[in-house]
Amino acid sequence: MMLGTWNLRIEKKMITHLRHTRNFCTKPTLGTAPRIYSCKTRDKIPLLLHSPNTTSSTFYTCGPTVYDSAHIGHASCYVRLDILQCILRSHFNQNIVTAMNITDIDDKIIQRANEQTKPWHEIARHYEHEFWTDLNRLNVRPPDVKMRVTDHIPAIIEFISKLLSSGYAYKSIDNSIYFETSRYPQYGKLQNIPSDDTPAEGKKSASDFALWKASKPSEPFWDSPFGPGRPGWHIECSTLASQIFGKRLNFHAGGLDLRFPHHENEEAQSCCYHHVQDWVDHWIHTGQLHLEGQTSKMSKSLKNTISIGELLDQYSADEFRMLCLLSHYRSMIEYGSESMTVSINVLKKFRSFFDDCRAYVLGVKPAVPVDASILQTKLTEVDRRFDGFLRDDFNTASAITSLGDLASEVNKVINRRDVEVVLASEGGTIQGIANYIRGKLAMFGLEHVTGDRQQFGSPDVGHESVERLIENVVAIRSTVRTQAMVSKDRSLFAICDQMRDRLREVNVEVKDHGKSSSWSYVK
Repeated sequence: MMLGTWNLRIEKKMITHLRHTRNFCTKPTLGTAPRIYSCKTRDKIPLLLHSPNTTSSTFYTCGPTVYDSAHIGHASCYVRLDILQCILRSHFNQNIVTAMNITDIDDKIIQRANEQTKPWHEIARHYEHEFWTDLNRLNVRPPDVKMRVTDHIPAIIEFISKLLSSGYAYKSIDNSIYFETSRYPQYGKLQNIPSDDTPAEGKKSASDFALWKASKPSEPFWDSPFGPGRPGWHIECSTLASQIFGKRLNFHAGGLDLRFPHHENEEAQSCCYHHVQDWVDHWIHTGQLHLEGQTSKMSKSLKNTISIGELLDQYSADEFRMLCLLSHYRSMIEYGSESMTVSINVLKKFRSFFDDCRAYVLGVKPAVPVDASILQTKLTEVDRRFDGFLRDDFNTASAITSLGDLASEVNKVINRRDVEVVLASEGGTIQGIANYIRGKLAMFGLEHVTGDRQQFGSPDVGHESVERLIENVVAIRSTVRTQAMVSKDRSLFAICDQMRDRLREVNVEVKDHGKSSSWSYVK
């Protein structure tokens, strides 16, 4: 199958899918230092990278509040962040240490426990286990350090105590502890915050936020020097990240909706606690997910959610990951049948490319003259463009397009019909380019796109015997097909079509190349 024109910008469906990405992507400046968007400067700034031989990069991600099943809005955030971590590790050669918290005590968890008449910690453990299972099914690499909030209450109390003794916090009339935002002149550095003069009960200012919530009747609590209670939301991530990484973080990530108030409040209290100008080098915020045709983000409160389990019942992890790759990580992403069809078709084109390359190298596809120097020049050009796109704020959509352009060039060469067939022609060059593209796709975390026979449901038991059986069936079909071509017998062609369709039903795809045929496993 010909790959066809790959330029995603001229495909009608892709124009719709990428319309929210254009504002985030620019042409790459080759050979320049990597740049990343900063919500502080509202512009791209140099990406701070470390020598992997001397130090590691620290990457903290805000985890879920485990009171319900995670939905695909959460999935898009964690898959996109996993992609960025893959790029940092493999493309920029960074030794990343990652950490994520689990908020396992919260108003919503307590409410859900009361509704189901179960202990709050039972609710939290159930949905925490489900969350890690979902991430594994999405092929998201787990963090190096997983931290439950309730396992670190003493550290949180110490963090709050220091803010109190330093004059950055105060006790309210109900014995809750609040951070006093007026004591931090840079409050609002991540996002412009409109002034609010609305009186707030128990607080000095409407913008002040809770560090410690005084206990209420029949709610879980922990003892502290300020009285019984439990942590506020924002103090949790500041404490846990500081426990692991100290007073300086290289990357702190989460969804766009966390920039304010969560990350703004984290930055304020952490700078005051550590006495630093800035606590985080790079704040990373992923765009929100919308259902096609809807303007609101996916949210449990809006009751427009699709669970990760429901997603994976219909699509593969690779198909959803490709959807994320085809949009900029900061842009809004649309999910629906149209956008997923685009994602599926892109994966199919790459798989078809790998199948054709294998058939060409093995001599199944008729060999045609190949100018290796032209393809090597194209490979060098694409490699520079690919690097430039990733240096420009992780522009994965354009990077994928550049790989598709290279695959298209190769397919045009090996599928030519206007030249004389030769005995052999640069199979090593073709295989080398296929290996290059396969490696880049694998770097993005795509597991089953390469078309290798070890994937796509290849049997575990009797594997070699099954493959020999398939080889024999395909060989018999090729014999029948050759006879049909000689005799022009339509009934024989129909039998060949039936055999191909029956093999497709058991995840074996047969492709015809002139008088020969090849096969591969498919999803």
